Amino acid sequence: MSPSVLVRSWPALAAWGAGLLQLGLGAGAIVKGADAADRGIGVLLAAVGAATIAWGVAALMRGRVVAPPAGIGVSLAGLVAVTALLVIGPPQTSIYPVVVSTALGLSVGVVSAIAMRRAGRRPSHPAARTAARTSVGGLIVGAFLLAGLVTPALAATPIGSDAPGAEVNEVFLHGHGGH
Repeated sequence: MSPSVLVRSWPALAAWGAGLLQLGLGAGAIVKGADAADRGIGVLLAAVGAATIAWGVAALMRGRVVAPPAGIGVSLAGLVAVTALLVIGPPQTSIYPVVVSTALGLSVGVVSAIAMRRAGRRPSHPAARTAARTSVGGLIVGAFLLAGLVTPALAATPIGSDAPGAEVNEVFLHGHGGH
C-alpha cells in the first residue's frame, strides 16, 4: 500500500475541520457581534464553512480531490473571511481557532492547486474519474489528528466558550477556572 493511499482522505478531513471552525467562528460573530459588520462577517463565515464542508464530503465520497478550482475557492474565501473577522469582528475572537482554520484551509487550497496542475499535464481518461481507493487506517489516523486540532480550537471560539462544560475546558487548557 502506497503512502498516498494512507493520506488520500486527509484533504477532505482538513476541509471538514476548517469548515467546522468557520461555522463556529461565524456563529460567534453572529451571536456576540456588536454591530451589523460583525454579524455580516459571521454570515459570510457560516456560508464559507458550509461550502468547505460540502467540498470535503464530495472529496471523501469520490476518494480524491474533486473540483480543484472549488477547493482553491473555498480555501481563499475562508482565508479572507477569517482575516476580516480578526480585523473587524468581535474583540473576544480567539486567535487559536483562526490559525487552525487557516492552516487547514490552506492545506485544502494547496492540495487542490497541486491536483489542478497535475490534471492539466495529463490527458483525461474516463478510468481516472472513478473512485480512488482510500485506506480506512489512514482515515482513522487523520480523524484522530484532526480531532486533536479542531476540538480545542472549537472550544476557543466564542460559542464554544459558552458551551456546557466550558469551565472544564478552561481548567484543562489554561490551568485555572474562568469565573
